[in-house]
Amino acid sequence: MPRDRAPPIPTPPRSVFARHVDVLAAIAQAEAPCRFTDLAAATGHSKATLHRILAALQEEGLARPDPRGGWRLGLRLIALANQAWAGLDLRAAAEEEMEGLRDRTGETVRLAVLDGDEMLYLAQVDSRDPVSFRLRVGARGPAYCSGTGKAVLAFLPAEHRAALLGRIRLVRHTPNTLVTRAALEAALDAARDDGFALDDGEQAAEVRSLGAPILDRHGRPHGAISLTVPAFRLSREALLALAPAVRASAARIAARLPPTLTAGS
Repeated sequence: MPRDRAPPIPTPPRSVFARHVDVLAAIAQAEAPCRFTDLAAATGHSKATLHRILAALQEEGLARPDPRGGWRLGLRLIALANQAWAGLDLRAAAEEEMEGLRDRTGETVRLAVLDGDEMLYLAQVDSRDPVSFRLRVGARGPAYCSGTGKAVLAFLPAEHRAALLGRIRLVRHTPNTLVTRAALEAALDAARDDGFALDDGEQAAEVRSLGAPILDRHGRPHGAISLTVPAFRLSREALLALAPAVRASAARIAARLPPTLTAGS
């Protein structure tokens, strides 16, 4: 006798997020502004659902109506894509310059980008000195008390910086950590004027770092590089004397980035 067949497993409903992605994909694949009827046909969404999705995408800057009719990708989506590519291209652009800076100074060089409220470390070139600080690539750390972080924060647009500082908690890691908003703002303003930022034992008492931002042509930071040194080996004054070299390396890295990452919007 034939075996009973197992009932088919029902397909789970698409998530709300997946439906939004479907609409974005349909807009992206269209050679011209995608009409509402074409979007409905491509995604299978009802008119009411599609209206809701388009309204949400427009509100977030991910899709925009074309003046001639139809829909295009939003400028925010393009900016997010550029940021994603920047993280990949930044390492390639920075690798040779980081090694050169390490060789000229003898100290550890780090590359990091702002990811949320923290710094994400993309690369490190270690000092050849037996006493140095090794960091796992992919590690994260606070932005407000590191050389790379303060360099990036200093050059953020004012609204972005204010929003970020308004939501992070300033924790005292050492006696040198800046834990008041006013003190940190003053330090960031000074860093913007100087073109570099100093972490003088603010995250770890035995470590100093000096960071310089990697800027696009509009002066907005893609990320930053830093020299990270043991405090006993390099005084504050000696590290500050290396600031021109760090700034120059950051500028050369920025010049090597693909034009699409430095063109801005």
